[in-house]
Amino acid sequence: FNEALDELLEEGVAKRIQRYKKMAALIRTRMAALGIKPVLPPDRQSNSITAFYLPEGISYDTLHDRLKAAGYVIYAGQGNLENKIFRVANMGALTEAQFTGFLDAFEQACKAA
Repeated sequence: FNEALDELLEEGVAKRIQRYKKMAALIRTRMAALGIKPVLPPDRQSNSITAFYLPEGISYDTLHDRLKAAGYVIYAGQGNLENKIFRVANMGALTEAQFTGFLDAFEQACKAA
């Protein structure tokens, strides 16, 4: 906890919020280009996690396993949405290059279907 707090204070709250917002926008823009639809409208989306509908013809388990093999983790939906959506978090000390790598892997995982 203390380490996380130190990192937050070092970066600054306003800068952290802007970084999360920028990475969320990067993810959403690229997903939109791939035809992947968000669950929530833009005015209801968080800057730290986004839920998307699964790509046509790919189960959550298949998508998860393909991404995990490439070194990335997504999260399943919950309750009634368990088999309909997936979630992408963009919290933590992650770089834009890491998000781009995830998005490249996501695109490849969808093509492998």
